[in-house]
Amino acid sequence: MKFFAGLLPVLGLGFLCARGAESAPKLPFTHTPLNVANGCFVESVAFYDDFMEKNGAAAWCRLLQWGAKAEEEVVAGHAVAVFQTGDKLWSWDINFGFAPLDFEPAKRDDAVLIAAPLTAKYPKIFAQYPLYQMDFPQTPEAQPPGDLDPTNELGLRDCARVAARLGLHRPVRLVQFTWLKDGATVPGSACAFVFNGRLCIYTPANGTVPFHVPALTVANLRQLQELLKRICPGTGALTVK
Repeated sequence: MKFFAGLLPVLGLGFLCARGAESAPKLPFTHTPLNVANGCFVESVAFYDDFMEKNGAAAWCRLLQWGAKAEEEVVAGHAVAVFQTGDKLWSWDINFGFAPLDFEPAKRDDAVLIAAPLTAKYPKIFAQYPLYQMDFPQTPEAQPPGDLDPTNELGLRDCARVAARLGLHRPVRLVQFTWLKDGATVPGSACAFVFNGRLCIYTPANGTVPFHVPALTVANLRQLQELLKRICPGTGALTVK
């Protein structure tokens, strides 16, 4: 299993996604996922954006994330959306879809309590440090990137989907680059965005990695290159798509 964790307070760890399935109850509304590789974090951000846009600034929605261990190894963390509609709490998980939560809305801010039935869906994983995230209003660019590359060559399609969707609500940068993999120079792509006061970088192979950075912006390509080197060793100059 790939070395990865959700929310652990260690720089350079991010969010991949385990898979699962279960039947869903009657849905409170419809939602169209991104359907990208290792997308639990960006899928949850996209859900958060859609929910807040539909329901207004007073609506309650959070991205809930946690780190994980399998035996003694740090493994894939996960992220889901938790929200309130009417007097009912719900969750949305890219692997399981919608699920009602059997908690009173007054308990919605207790991330540890709310996380218990959600992490239980992954019985082989020991979940750690559940934590809520929410975003602050951002101004998207006038022309965010659009969908590209239907063949998904070099992962560009998935990165472009993320950039196009998340770019409706915040600045994003869709970039290509080369990096070193097993001693060979290979091409790669990534999408950078800001969520919950962190600069986040999504790559299809590694999921989303959030960073604490001096400059909270996607416009600083030098900073993005240095951060990408922690995910993809030997990252060269970035080309903005």
